[in-house]
Amino acid sequence: MLTKESVTFKSPAVYCKSQSPSLSKRYTFVPTFEILEKFEGQGWNVSSVKQTGMGNYSSHEIRMRNGELPKVGDSIFEAIIKNSHDGSTKLSFTSGLFRLVCSNGLTVPTSISERFSIKHTNFEMDDVRELTESFSKRLPLIKGSMDQMMNRELSTSDKIKLTSEALKIRFESQKRFSDKTIESILRPNRDEDKGDDLWTVFNVVQEKFIKGGFINISDRNCRRTVKGIDGIMNTSKINTKLWELAQTYCD
Repeated sequence: MLTKESVTFKSPAVYCKSQSPSLSKRYTFVPTFEILEKFEGQGWNVSSVKQTGMGNYSSHEIRMRNGELPKVGDSIFEAIIKNSHDGSTKLSFTSGLFRLVCSNGLTVPTSISERFSIKHTNFEMDDVRELTESFSKRLPLIKGSMDQMMNRELSTSDKIKLTSEALKIRFESQKRFSDKTIESILRPNRDEDKGDDLWTVFNVVQEKFIKGGFINISDRNCRRTVKGIDGIMNTSKINTKLWELAQTYCD
């Protein structure tokens, strides 16, 4: 778990004590570190943190874990807090999963989990307790969705179709990608990710999209290594849409 020093280094905005001077006086400043302390008071610890840019007011995301909550399949449940002090991001709470095999952070879609978007106002300890209870109640639904994926075996054509549809999400484009690009995405990074079940294939694709490293090969054999995604909101959007796409293969 991360220390206060590590959190401050990775995301200065977490411990910022004022809002951006560009915001009006009607904006209610909610210090992220106070929310963080309230979660820690309920047994949560910071597992990771990231920020868009390095300013004191930028959009930032904290992922937290609670040792009292059980693992979900091969993953650890996480609470995700997003906030900003420049008006770019609403204060919100969602749930996510950290898969132990490949260390990729997933965002669970609101159709399975819940997303709480809160206007900048006072946030009390009772709110944290309510969120924790809500997350706990949703765990069986999240596990059920994962079990469906684990029990769904994909054919080669299924994998190709899934990856082709996922590429449209990743690049927000309807362009056709070459068979070699799809092969590069579906090639697992490790032996533990070799498998034909939907959950494994989904995680292979998701990791390649978020962390990058796969080769985009055109029909003319031009090769380009695709970079990972850094933006907090973009990562969350892609994670959610990929999960929703994978769920359509369980119907």
